[in-house]
Amino acid sequence: MNRLFKFEFRKLFRQKSFYICGGVLVGLILLSAFTMNLLLSFSQDAAVSADGITVAMTAEDSVFSGLYMLTSALSGSDFSIVLAVFIALFVCSDHNNGTLKNIIAKGYGRSAIYASKYIVSLIASTILTCVCWLTGFLSGTAFWGVGSLPEEGTALGFLGILLLQLLASFAYTSLFFMISALLKRTGGSIAVGIIAPLVVVMIVSMIDAFINSESFSLSEYWLDSCYTEIAATFVPSDTAIRCLVCFLIYIAIFTVCGHLVYRRHEV
Repeated sequence: MNRLFKFEFRKLFRQKSFYICGGVLVGLILLSAFTMNLLLSFSQDAAVSADGITVAMTAEDSVFSGLYMLTSALSGSDFSIVLAVFIALFVCSDHNNGTLKNIIAKGYGRSAIYASKYIVSLIASTILTCVCWLTGFLSGTAFWGVGSLPEEGTALGFLGILLLQLLASFAYTSLFFMISALLKRTGGSIAVGIIAPLVVVMIVSMIDAFINSESFSLSEYWLDSCYTEIAATFVPSDTAIRCLVCFLIYIAIFTVCGHLVYRRHEV
């Protein structure tokens, strides 16, 4: 296993796509922060009329801050799409260049190969997540200052939000890893990884419309919805618990299914 981990880490840090995807994420977050600051600067000179009272909008009236950009960095940078591209390139490369055959020929079991590649993929997604957080916080702080938590928020709760976001990135990694293990082709894995979550959202929305219930919404339990709900500096406890359970379930399901697929497909 140690040799497998060394091989996967060496491949990860030598793979140009890892750095390119990281650079794309950084660029998207910086562009988002710059655009919001530009729009805010335009609105500072504008007058907002409410009930006959004219109020000038200032930077202090905005919710933007370093903490806000930190928690919204993932959702604001199309993180899941970039991650889908990277995971497909990382996982499918062994199939495309025949490396997997050589590894199996050396006597390594498929479970060990899957575990090492999957764990390194999780570590890679963690690195990309931290890069997004750091870029979001620094760019937000540079434009609007560090900011502060909402009155109902706490430092422990804020940390919990970041941990939930990390679990969300793990859930997406598990999903894209399963898709890549199933299709084994880079182009198809990228396409399905990007399109599949959108198709699921459409299907779930149709089911919700058919059920037409005010007390239950299936979309609230889908990965994308939970991912969007935790992109905030404060998340209610019931929402946090629901998202936590959903993320853990999705990670477990995608990991087990990916392992079963990886063990059974032909090299």
